[in-house]
Amino acid sequence: MRVLVTGASGFLGRSIVERLRADGYRVRGLVRAGRILPWTDVETAHGDLADGAAIEAAVKDMEFVVHAGARVETTGKWEEFAEANIRGTKRVIRAAVAAGVKRIVHISSLSVYDVPRDGVTITEDSSYERETSARGHYSRSKLAADRLALWEADRGAPVIVLRPGLLYGPGKRPPVARQSFTRAGFKLLLARPRYRMPYSYVENVADAVALSLQAPGAIGKAFTLVDENVTQAELVAAYRAASREAWRPLYLPVGLIAAAAWFVERTFGLARRRSPITYHQIRRSTDSAWYDCSRAEQILGWHPRVDLKEGLRRAFDALSPAAPGLAVGVAS
Repeated sequence: MRVLVTGASGFLGRSIVERLRADGYRVRGLVRAGRILPWTDVETAHGDLADGAAIEAAVKDMEFVVHAGARVETTGKWEEFAEANIRGTKRVIRAAVAAGVKRIVHISSLSVYDVPRDGVTITEDSSYERETSARGHYSRSKLAADRLALWEADRGAPVIVLRPGLLYGPGKRPPVARQSFTRAGFKLLLARPRYRMPYSYVENVADAVALSLQAPGAIGKAFTLVDENVTQAELVAAYRAASREAWRPLYLPVGLIAAAAWFVERTFGLARRRSPITYHQIRRSTDSAWYDCSRAEQILGWHPRVDLKEGLRRAFDALSPAAPGLAVGVAS
């Protein structure tokens, strides 16, 4: 069984490669020029998501494709995100279809969903985000790529879309909240204690990738992947225990901050300038949802193997100086 993994050197891509190797797949990784993969039994293909010829060469002779590559930076021009995340996705899918690939797994994001109010339950049939103009370039481009992937599936492409939550695991410091700041021994959290953080451990997502390559009935569908709909208060307790850090949480008054963001956004709008903060950004950080993953459980047979406490322990153990060979940060 031969599989191409785009973004194989990235934070999630590495876990996907590890899982597929363990399952006996012959893996080829598509990475940017100059990147070196650490496995001697993984073939390296160099290329960029903007390079159609490189993508066509990479999918040649493959049975499966896992598209985990993306531009994930928080800065940059819209055109750069559109080129990599939207048109790059189209290139991968079209090249894979032309090569006769059996299945294409597209890694999307929970950010594609609309959260219309606090406490809503989200399923794969829930609406797409409506206020796209208020989102950052990354979120907007991932939403467009998700739409594109499912549109290609409707036209006959063997596409499966996976929508993981906030990724964490070894090699990257876990986020303690959507927005947080450290000041004088306090962790300032832009959240309510009952806000739910949709955490997804990287190895659990890699498990879902492996399952989706073989599960009957998966083609043409999207799957939400959240390990636990953990509350902010529960996460803070588990996070402090795993990190052994002594800070104390301080929840900021989100109502006042949201009102201030609304005022700032309107003021900048009158001056025809882009606001540094928007009401929508604050609302997305404070209005939470319950993510229903029953479709992934029923069709893929997916159940998170690693729970929150164990996942945090592994992540922080990997960040310690005693854990050689693990770099902090995201490569893609």
